[in-house]
Amino acid sequence: MYLYNISIIVEESAHADAINWVTTTFVPTLPSQHQPQLLSLLDSPHEGHTYSLQLKFDERATLEDFKAEFLHQLQHYLATNHAERAFIFDSTMQYL
Repeated sequence: MYLYNISIIVEESAHADAINWVTTTFVPTLPSQHQPQLLSLLDSPHEGHTYSLQLKFDERATLEDFKAEFLHQLQHYLATNHAERAFIFDSTMQYL
């Protein structure tokens, strides 16, 4: 089983609009079987706000399919609407 994490780091000036889009537009489109959870990172070393969007996958291939279908939507929105004020990085972890 895999945990897929998308970290979203947003400057204060873009925070309200960006997190509103993520919570009202992006997250509701994600497949519920992957149990999407959005968390706010406490005591982040970054300025602004940091969020963690986490999803669970049984198979690596399903995770890769998800990334191909959904990750570009988030990247496109942030690049188009919040260029140089928001960015993401993702990581994949395997449960032991």
